[in-house]
Amino acid sequence: MPQVKLLDVTKHYGKVTAVDHLSLTIEDQEMVTLLGPSGCGKTTTLRCIAGFIVPDAGHIFIGDQDVTYVPPERRDIGFVFQNFALWPHMTVYQNLAFGLRLRRLRRDEIKARVHETLALVRMTGLEDRYPRQLSGGQQQRVALARALVLHPRVLLLDEPLSNLDAKLREEMRFEIRELQRKLKITAVYVTHDQAEALVLSDRIAILNRGHIEQIGTPQEIYQRPKSQFVASFVGLCSFVEGYVEGTSAERVLVRTEDGLAIEVIAEGLSQGQAVTLALRPESVEVLWTKPAHNKNVFPAELTRFAYLGETLDCWLKVGKWDIRAHLPVPQIQTLSSQLWVQLNPERIIVIPH
Repeated sequence: MPQVKLLDVTKHYGKVTAVDHLSLTIEDQEMVTLLGPSGCGKTTTLRCIAGFIVPDAGHIFIGDQDVTYVPPERRDIGFVFQNFALWPHMTVYQNLAFGLRLRRLRRDEIKARVHETLALVRMTGLEDRYPRQLSGGQQQRVALARALVLHPRVLLLDEPLSNLDAKLREEMRFEIRELQRKLKITAVYVTHDQAEALVLSDRIAILNRGHIEQIGTPQEIYQRPKSQFVASFVGLCSFVEGYVEGTSAERVLVRTEDGLAIEVIAEGLSQGQAVTLALRPESVEVLWTKPAHNKNVFPAELTRFAYLGETLDCWLKVGKWDIRAHLPVPQIQTLSSQLWVQLNPERIIVIPH
C-alpha cells in the first residue's frame, strides 16, 4: 500500500496558483524528491502533506487514512525544517524529548528513545549542549534526530541542507540516504539542488508552475527528459532545434534551420516533425583536426571557457548554436579558436514537439 497519496491537490494564494491539480503516489519505504525552481510549488506541496497548509481542493492520504483536514500532530509525520527550528533555550536532549513528553511517554522510554536516536545521527555525548554550542552540521543532525525520535510513518524534509557549506552538504546527503534506508522509512524531500536530488532519491518529481512535469528515477530524469524544461533543470544541456528529414530503423536524420544534418537514435518520429535535440557535455567530443568521416562532425569556434579544476567548461559555436562541452585540463595548452565537434548519436536526447 502507498504511504503517501495526493489526488488532484490544488492550492491558491489569491490569483496565484501555487499547486495545480497535483497527483502523486509515494510507496512504502520510498524516498521521493520534489525538485524545481523557486516558486514551483514544491514547499507548498510538502506543507500540505504535513498539514501546515490546507489545500483548496483535492485529497491527501497517509496510508489508508484521508488526512486532508487532520491536524499535523495527528498525521504521524516527522518534519525537518530548512532553518533547523531548534528550541534555543533547550539542550539537545530536551529538544528531542519535547515531542515525546507531549505524547505522554514514560520517562524511561523517553530516555531510551533519545539516546538511541542520538546514536543513529552520531551525536552521542552532546546531550547537554545548547544549539548555540553546536556547529551547523551538528544542529542539522539534531533537527533530523528530533524528527526521527517520534518514529514517524513519513519523514518530510524541507531543503534541510541549504544552510550548510558545500563540503558538509555533500557529507549530509549520504548520511540522510543511509539513515532512510536503514530505518526503512518513507520520505519526501524538497530541494532546488539537482545534485542532492540525484544522490538521495528513488524517484524525482520535477515541478513546474505547480504541477509535475515529469517523475522517474534519477537515471530516467537525466537520460530521458520528456521536456526541454526538465532537460535544462537537471544537468547541463545545450539545445538545437530542427525537424525530422528522414528515418531508417532507429536512425533519424534531423536537419536544423541553418543546414546542419545531425543523426540521432530515436523511435516514434515522423517525417517533417519538429524536434529539440538536447546535448549533454558528455555527448560532445571536441577534436583538433577533422576526422576522415563527416557523420555528425561539424566545425566549431571556441568562444569562451571556464576552469573548473579537473575540467574545462567550454562554450562552442556550431552553426548558429551555442554548445557546451567538457575537456580535461591538460588540453588547455592546445586550445585554439577553431576546432571540430563530433556528436554521439546514442547520447543525443530527442524531445519531440
